[in-house]
Amino acid sequence: MVLKKDRPLIALPVDDRNLEKTLKMAKEKPIDIIELRIDQFESYDTNYILEKAKLVKDYGFTLLSTVRSKEEGGADLSDIERLNIFKKVVPVSDIVDIELLSESINKEVIDIVKKEGKLSLVSYHDFEKTPSEEEIQSIIDKGASLSADIVKYAFSVKSSEDVGRILSVTYRNRDKNLVAIGMGELGKLTRVAGFFFGSLISYTFIGKSFAPGQIEVDKLVEEMRFYGIKI
Repeated sequence: MVLKKDRPLIALPVDDRNLEKTLKMAKEKPIDIIELRIDQFESYDTNYILEKAKLVKDYGFTLLSTVRSKEEGGADLSDIERLNIFKKVVPVSDIVDIELLSESINKEVIDIVKKEGKLSLVSYHDFEKTPSEEEIQSIIDKGASLSADIVKYAFSVKSSEDVGRILSVTYRNRDKNLVAIGMGELGKLTRVAGFFFGSLISYTFIGKSFAPGQIEVDKLVEEMRFYGIKI
């Protein structure tokens, strides 16, 4: 898979509830990526997970798979349990998201992803604050040191200064494959205009949001088009 950089990609996080209904609705929207939040599934049975992954692929979407850690908003699964799920789902995925702080398994997951010829995404979430520019740069550098194809960081935004720090550091690193997100009401600007600063993917929702500050897909597309982004 080659990442397009001529426009922001739109990703829709989903769980397993009413998945086919959600995919049918998503097919009517300019959504590129389905992020399968496996950590939110009702069952972690391998066949069940692969059945849901196959359904996403049958609808023609790029499949981004993640099994989010409890510390970053996911389920109470051990790293070994998560690693076993990753091993099964990587071959059917296009992109695989593993947390930067999941140090006991992230290198192994990335190695598996590379061997399968897929894209790896290393993510970092801070639901309390936006760190300093130096800390954001360190997150980008650490993600790059793991040979991740994409580095994603999402921070809680409390002020316009937080927005400025996120976008400023992203712009300085725009030669890399980055996803920059400001969470919360004040962070919404990053989800619309982040593309101008070097952010490749914007996450949206249909029905219910998975993160604070996500913009519903129709509104997100309307806002992007208002600012001249061709979606």
